[in-house]
Order: sequence, then structure tokens, then C-alpha cells
Amino acid sequence: MKILIFEYINGGGCANTDLPPALAHEGLLMLQAVLKDLIAIGKHELVVLLDQRCIHIDLPQSIERIVVTPQDDVLTVFTNAIQSCDAVLPIAPETKQILWTLCATVEAAGKVLLSSSASAVAKTADKMETFNVLSTHHIAAVPSHRLDKHPHFYNQGTIIKARDGAGCENCFICYNEDDFERLLISLHEPKHYVIQPFINGVALSISALFKKGTGVILCVNRQFITICDNQRLKLEGCEVNCHVDKAPFQTVVDQIAQAFPDLWGYAGIDLIKQDDQVLVVEINPRLTSSYTGIREALGMNVAALVLDLLDGEAKPMPTKDQTIRVQLT
Repeated sequence: MKILIFEYINGGGCANTDLPPALAHEGLLMLQAVLKDLIAIGKHELVVLLDQRCIHIDLPQSIERIVVTPQDDVLTVFTNAIQSCDAVLPIAPETKQILWTLCATVEAAGKVLLSSSASAVAKTADKMETFNVLSTHHIAAVPSHRLDKHPHFYNQGTIIKARDGAGCENCFICYNEDDFERLLISLHEPKHYVIQPFINGVALSISALFKKGTGVILCVNRQFITICDNQRLKLEGCEVNCHVDKAPFQTVVDQIAQAFPDLWGYAGIDLIKQDDQVLVVEINPRLTSSYTGIREALGMNVAALVLDLLDGEAKPMPTKDQTIRVQLT
């Protein structure tokens, strides 16, 4: 099978602007990890798109490279590239419907999409839509409101984040009302943001595989989030496969699989654990930074497991049980 892997940041999505260093670093880690997994399978032809500034990236010679220049329209290059491929794995942010557009393009071309469908992305990329679905299915989640309809400060701390932001992108925290009011003034179109109370707890994520309303947990990961001078939250890194009891987290995966039956393949779930309560923060219908440590932590080839889903079910069988630190900064 000929597979196109398109990591948006290093693959030309920013070809006519500066590469965002943090996102480029994280994207490169994910690209290299998934290519390592796919190459290990040993029977697929691999193609990648690369920003011309990234052609120095150390990739095996067997991988076909399609270079994207500032003069190119990256969606056109992507659309043309998928015509000669059998399957496509997009690795892209949900912001500005980027991931949705890529998934919809693959579906329209009649190619195999090795990630969640465009319909699943539409539901999970919008944090308000995600919260509404979670609430409908009685899944415990961090309370969320549209900022334009609920511009109220929470005394324990207030989180404001873009409705379609990826990870900590455009995510702010305010501990006093003066900072909160200044932030409100600085934000354009508050309807595109959600507001949440700060929940004091342990920031975790789940790495899981999904297919047709079922899900299986791969590992639970601890996230390390810091606050920058400008009130922005920043994901510094994560511990993949932190040693916790997975049973309650499998329950969360089961609930989300039923609430979002269009989820397929690898996805990440961000959580806050507070004592015995687990609250869902958001769902990432794509590869996440935690993916990059799973092979070393568990000894599993997650890309092979995703491909197994095409013909049946994936049966994760860890050969290791280690905690691996992934550093993003």
C-alpha cells in the first residue's frame, strides 16, 4: 500500500510564513515517530510532503519526498499527491478547520483515511460542540461556555481558550479580575473562545484506538503545563505511560467511543484528575505528542495497530512497561 503522511507544519502548511518553532518541533517528533513505525512494518511505500526549509530533515532514503515551496498552494499539492496514493495519514491542527479540510479532501478522493473522519473532527475540533456532546451523554467534563455569552470571572482562576485551538494554543489563564478584563479587551470575536473554571488537579491524557463506537486504551500520560509571562499556557512535555490504574480510564474511553462513534484510529483525550474524579478537557482526533513515546514505553507499533483496524480489530500487546519523558521545549 502506498501511504501519504502529511504533517502540516513541516509539510508545507506554513510554506509562505515563518515556521512556528514549538509546533514545528512537536510536528517533527510525531512525523519521525510514525515513519519509524510504518517503516518497521516493511511492506508499504511511503510518501511525505516537506516544506522546502525542512528538506534537511533526517529521513530514510526509501521515503519519497514532495517539496512544497512558498509559491505553492499546499492544499493543491496535497490533493494532487493523494491521487497516486492508496491511503493518507494527516497530522494537522484542528485550528481554522485545517484537519477537517484535509480529512474531507481524502474522503472526497475516495482514498483510505488513516484517522478519524471529517465528521468526527467537526464534532471534536469545536470545544463547545465537544462539551455539548459530552454533556448529552452524561460524561464528566470541565464546564465550558461561549465567552461572548458567559464573560464571567471564576474566583478559583479562569481559563479562556480558542474554540478550535490545538493543545495549549491560544489558551490563557487569569487569577485576578484585572488580568481577566485586560484579556477580554485584547481578544477579538469572543464567540470564537470558550471560558472554563480552573480545575486544580493532575493534567493527564489518554492515548487510545477507536473504531465504530468502541475504544481501547493504550496508555495514560501525564502532562507538564506551565504559565508564560503573557498568561498563556504552554505544554512543556509529557510522561508517556505513567503508572496509574488504567481501569477508570478505560471507562472514559468506552464512554467517548459511544458518544463519538465516528472516531477512528489513534486519538488523544485530555483530562484533569481531581481526587477520584476524572474530567474530560478535550478530545484530539489525531496523533498527539504522546504518540512519540509509546513505542519506547510499551514496545508496540501503534501505526501497525491502526492499519489492523482496516480489516478487523487492533489487539495491543505491550512488550514493555516503562515511563518515557517526551520533551517539547
